Amino acid sequence: MRIVTMACVVGALVSPPALAATFVVGNTSDAGAGSLRQAILDANAAAGSNEIHFAIPGVGPHTIALASQLPGITSSLTIDGFTQSGAVPNTNATFQGGLNAVLQIELTGTGGFYGFYTDRANDVILTVRGLVMHGFIANLVGAPVAGSSQVRAFGNYFCTNADGSAVAPGPATTTGIITNATPAFIGGDLASQRNLISGCSNSAINIQSPSQVRGNLIGTDATGSFALPNGLGSNSGAIAISSDIANVGIGGDDATARNVISGNGSFAIVLSNLSGAAQYVGLQIQGNYIGTDWSGLVALPNGYPDPANAQFGGGIRLSSNQNQPSVAVIGGFGAGEANLIAWNRGVGIIAASNKSSEGFDSRGNWIHHNRAVGRANLDIGDIGPTANDVGDADIGANGQQNWPEILAASQVGDQLTVTYRVDTAITSASYPLRIDFYANAMGGSGLWLAQDSYAVADAQQARTITLSVPPGAKAIPCVSTATDANGQSSEFSPAFDVLFEDDFD
Repeated sequence: MRIVTMACVVGALVSPPALAATFVVGNTSDAGAGSLRQAILDANAAAGSNEIHFAIPGVGPHTIALASQLPGITSSLTIDGFTQSGAVPNTNATFQGGLNAVLQIELTGTGGFYGFYTDRANDVILTVRGLVMHGFIANLVGAPVAGSSQVRAFGNYFCTNADGSAVAPGPATTTGIITNATPAFIGGDLASQRNLISGCSNSAINIQSPSQVRGNLIGTDATGSFALPNGLGSNSGAIAISSDIANVGIGGDDATARNVISGNGSFAIVLSNLSGAAQYVGLQIQGNYIGTDWSGLVALPNGYPDPANAQFGGGIRLSSNQNQPSVAVIGGFGAGEANLIAWNRGVGIIAASNKSSEGFDSRGNWIHHNRAVGRANLDIGDIGPTANDVGDADIGANGQQNWPEILAASQVGDQLTVTYRVDTAITSASYPLRIDFYANAMGGSGLWLAQDSYAVADAQQARTITLSVPPGAKAIPCVSTATDANGQSSEFSPAFDVLFEDDFD
């Protein structure tokens, strides 16, 4: 229900506001009559919600080379590159391929200042659409103080060249978008709202406010098939959530909300520098492809080999400074809520701080073929699989929850009979434990099959159950996870009935 409500809110927000005036950019000059700079000055001086359109003569793309910072935006403004002759919004949905937009307005900087920004906490809705932008500290920046203002980015190519085929030449763009404290809507469920944010030297998106990130290509080219890494040589993450905030959504349960976050130099998503419990309230990371191309069928990994030849980077990394119990829910059991996290050069999901106060609840995700040490797909300790301990007395991220030991399994039709045991004393975790079973995808999880509840009365004992699995599912080999009542998940169990522990069984 939360996701549907959020989608409705986004739809309402993108309705065209009542316009007070339209200002037209008629040349590529840095300043003066007909320039973008002058149009912003005029819009700031006018009352109401205004628009900037483009009508530059000649064949595009047209490049506006800026030598200094543009004026900050002080009233609601839509800067619409699709008004330029020859510009065409993307028409491909997320499940149809990459982006086919034709963009005709390109803004470039020297690398030493920001693109568009507002420093007004209230009464400014800044919308940027249909633009190519690169060569800035950040292309789009929100206000540093929370209020009613918003920033929105729809249909842009940030940090790439005009056709989205390569990283932009010239000075690097450090970060694609910095929300600061201003709520942001980056992409959306409409094909025309999808952004390409690739080739930034640091993060594509730095989130410090309640924000929605939906339908974008992040780290790929415009086709969604080849890598244009963000954060190459950085550990910041393509999407960095770096402040104590609530209500952040990345993706959603509808395929139109899917982000493809692949080909990046570090992790796809990093939660870091956090100090309180609030950052995971309302967090939604659902329906994304992380480590694959747009189709989900071809590897396009995040991460890179570090100098010691260990694999660095990967899917999702939690590393906060908070000392209050807090759990990030990743994925979901409803239709479309699972993330696909596969083929990354590092771990799939990791709680890297190893603090007992930090953890994640992995729900229904397809996580396989990630190449961290020991092929770790879920990691709650040092990099690599964590062995069970007697009674689960150890402490650390996710309580170092022991994984279920699958003792026997058989399938007849759509019925899976499993005998398993979890060696976790009732003093070592909050009962009951949620036990999730997944089809094994040769090195991790595949299709979520079914769920069982392991009660206090079952603690540390073998339990046999028969579960209904999705029709036609091949349930064996299978793996499982245990999640306590506080939402702290184990790593995957070893696969039951796997002939070879490599990718060739």
